[in-house]
Amino acid sequence: MTRRPTASGLTPLEVTLLQAIEDLGGVAFGTHVSTLHVLERLEAATGLGRRYSERVLADLVADWVRHLPLVDGDGNFGSMSGDEAAAARYTRVRLSPVGALTLRSERGEVGPLPIDLIEGSLYRGGLFAPLDPATTIRAVLVGAGSGGVPRTPTGTITADPAGVDNRDGRWVQRYQLGATIRTGRDHAELVITSPPFLVATDALVTSLWDRIEQEQRRTELGNLSLPGTPPSVAGDEPVPIRDVVDATSGRTGTWVVVYPKEGVDIIDAVDWVRAVWPVTVHVDCLAGDEIYDRFADWLDLDKSGVHALDELLNEVEPDDD
Repeated sequence: MTRRPTASGLTPLEVTLLQAIEDLGGVAFGTHVSTLHVLERLEAATGLGRRYSERVLADLVADWVRHLPLVDGDGNFGSMSGDEAAAARYTRVRLSPVGALTLRSERGEVGPLPIDLIEGSLYRGGLFAPLDPATTIRAVLVGAGSGGVPRTPTGTITADPAGVDNRDGRWVQRYQLGATIRTGRDHAELVITSPPFLVATDALVTSLWDRIEQEQRRTELGNLSLPGTPPSVAGDEPVPIRDVVDATSGRTGTWVVVYPKEGVDIIDAVDWVRAVWPVTVHVDCLAGDEIYDRFADWLDLDKSGVHALDELLNEVEPDDD
């Protein structure tokens, strides 16, 4: 059997941070409180300075980092594009409904929560892949040994054909984290609508542009070689993309348009785009018995918290005036 760090499945630091928000009056659907005051309270309790705790708090707010954000932020807490959050003195926070339920679980008012199963630990550099919230909740309630295939808040996650490998005594499954790509107008362009998990859209666009510019430079310089030596035939295949435009906005969300060159097959264009880092990145996650054990822990636990979470996620949120 594994040992859960807290009743809610959060790390002790995350629980302390949520408690600091509640202690200052930042309850769900209530008034937002100063982020600066929250971080000062956290430092007094843990010794963790703001330079570190600001990142932890921003991750609890971001719906591109967590399936179920635990904190509702008022102000700039960063973006999927890679923008940094504003200084703590310019933002405010309060608990999200899930964050409030998490503290109720910690106080024993409801049973444990499977937040650790749902969110995994990839978001903080760990080895557990996140899972779909609804599927995980159902699995826990019926006593299943798995929450299904992994699911990330952004992009796609698929098992790498390389399969399972033993590394340092632990069995790990390699996964591919990929961008969500669809065809655009008349199937003559590609649109990236979500970057891979934890990859900034700006980094993705920059990498694609770098590959295009590299080909342009090779074309301008020609195939140079020293006198008396045969021309080199090494190098990448011709880039099938002519342009990349980041049209991301508050209205469209992530919207990166990729224009293939004339005559290029759209499937070939997709394959080339996916082969560019970080449009696709690789991660190792724990597999096999360690995943089963995490679900087996729930067989004899109180399920009242899981039922409460299920009901909460199926509620219609009230208007926030």
